[in-house]
Amino acid sequence: MTTKLSCRDIERLVIEGEDRELAAETRRLVDDHLRGCGRCRGFAADRSAIRETFADARWPAPPEQLVRATRRRLHEESAGERVATVPAWILVVLAVTTVVTGLWLAIALADVGPETALADMPVAGLAAVIVIIQNALMLFLAPVVLRTVRSRRRAGSA
Repeated sequence: MTTKLSCRDIERLVIEGEDRELAAETRRLVDDHLRGCGRCRGFAADRSAIRETFADARWPAPPEQLVRATRRRLHEESAGERVATVPAWILVVLAVTTVVTGLWLAIALADVGPETALADMPVAGLAAVIVIIQNALMLFLAPVVLRTVRSRRRAGSA
């Protein structure tokens, strides 16, 4: 089965072939297309000429003041990005879930004795579900909170 590539595909592959070795089958498809398509052959020749022209070019070093200013600006921008905030709704959900869990557990544990079974405590079953939900929320949201605290500490010390 012969794969027919468009000129756009060939241009992309010519550019890719400048940076890495193409697979043998792909290289064959490109070469076949270039033999039959003057437009793509011209594109490949132009790319090759440009690369040869600039291969020996000596690029001037930027002024040291520009390098320092650019590094300082990049550092300022990256420091600003590191400061994350915990959305207020996450804090509210954590607080409400913690309060509700505490109340349910207090109610459930008030009637617990050594002879009490879980089936005798419908409130305790609900409290256990709420504890599980709270733990799941903490597992998913704790990294966000920790990342925020750490980024604020880093921003404060910088």
